[in-house]
Amino acid sequence: MELLKSVAVLLSFVAFASASKAALCNKYPPLIGFEIDKYLGRWWQMEKTPTVSELPGKCWSSFYYRDAANPEKVKLRMDYVTRLTNAPNTFFSQLIIDNPVNDPSNFVYSVPAMPWRKKHYRVLATDYDNFAIEYMCGVNMMGTSEETVWLLTRDRRPSLEVMQQARHTLQVLGLDKVKMYEADQSCEEKPYKRASMMDWLVPTRR
Repeated sequence: MELLKSVAVLLSFVAFASASKAALCNKYPPLIGFEIDKYLGRWWQMEKTPTVSELPGKCWSSFYYRDAANPEKVKLRMDYVTRLTNAPNTFFSQLIIDNPVNDPSNFVYSVPAMPWRKKHYRVLATDYDNFAIEYMCGVNMMGTSEETVWLLTRDRRPSLEVMQQARHTLQVLGLDKVKMYEADQSCEEKPYKRASMMDWLVPTRR
């Protein structure tokens, strides 16, 4: 019920944003009642919008965890399989929650290999146990908005019921018209690789 109430609140914002200029991103309010500790753990990409940065990989998953050396900090580990070599790969990023009290679902992360470049994204909806919707939007050099949407699930092979619930949530959020495609999760489970080539070239804080 808490999730449905949060989603319902977003409807008025979506209606307003859709009437704005194409160069503007949708403005979503904080996810009411979001609990970061319930969100920790592994999430598998099931559907997403095309992104250049993710093209070289497949079988993407996100793993949120607290820094063992500093439990106040939350980190993100991205695992994927390289399409060209079919080898497992991993990169890390430290997340910043600018306003943990009033907007705990809005994250800031450093782009791998470019730690000076920061990007914002937020969790729009989740039930913690089955699915989550993450959203990022920015204005490009052409002056038009670029939306990125991820539909994530806890299980790598989610049930039809879970996918239907997640897609219905996309519809409620006004994101059902965004062009998304099914993520490739055909890889066999690979051993965890501790560092990618990029991690060796550009050290990151872990």
